[in-house]
Amino acid sequence: MNDWHRIFTQNVLVPPHPQRARQPWKESTAFQCVLKWLDGPVIRQGVLEVLSEVECHLRVSFFDVTYRHFFGRTWKTTVKPTKRPPSRIVFNEPLYFHTSLNHPHIVAVVEVVAEGKKRDGSLQTLSCGFGILRIFSNQPDSPISASQDKRLRLYHGTPRALLHPLLQDPAEQNRHMTLIENCSLQYTLKPHPALEPAFHLLPENLLVSGLQQIPGLLPAHGESGMWPTGRWCPGDPGAAPACGRAQWSGLRAEAAGRCTGA
Repeated sequence: MNDWHRIFTQNVLVPPHPQRARQPWKESTAFQCVLKWLDGPVIRQGVLEVLSEVECHLRVSFFDVTYRHFFGRTWKTTVKPTKRPPSRIVFNEPLYFHTSLNHPHIVAVVEVVAEGKKRDGSLQTLSCGFGILRIFSNQPDSPISASQDKRLRLYHGTPRALLHPLLQDPAEQNRHMTLIENCSLQYTLKPHPALEPAFHLLPENLLVSGLQQIPGLLPAHGESGMWPTGRWCPGDPGAAPACGRAQWSGLRAEAAGRCTGA
């Protein structure tokens, strides 16, 4: 029973806001986002002086700006060591998701988190700032399609600040938001149609890494969890994407059970 409860709690998805869920249904769009590197002294010198063995990771969550509502499940990168003085922290981690909530107020919030040991040996985790990653453009039914690198600006505080009623959209221009100077996160975001054959294996609004174990998906090759392109595996039928075995960047989807003879 304890194992069942642990697995269940680790895989719970917070649903979108009820008002958002009542809107007309749209086809789900797949995305690939690569979090490349963190530039600048985002971890303050005071933290480095108080804590030892300081490491850093990123957390990504979905947020509905209209209803001030976090949903889905927070995804975390691997933990990376920090250096003194603070320098570039390289992640190069791809994450994948699909969503039918095609609206400019649906965003991904990226939080920078530092963790280290206090003098008594206990572990302390601190939020060092966050950024608002816009998934969809302001034009309806138009996801961001450019694949070139982008720079995400970071702000002081924690993502919980977005729940404050004074933070009206666009939050980036709100006077209560304080920019962290000379700090940014380099990333790419683009539609990823090669993920579509695995839609029935991945719940909507679930952020996953290519290195995560997903039931029904073959593990990725290599340490990055990302393939250069998504394509059909050699020898697989090129008929409906629900049939056969599909390979996509970071994961290979085995869509067995959708058709006979797969």
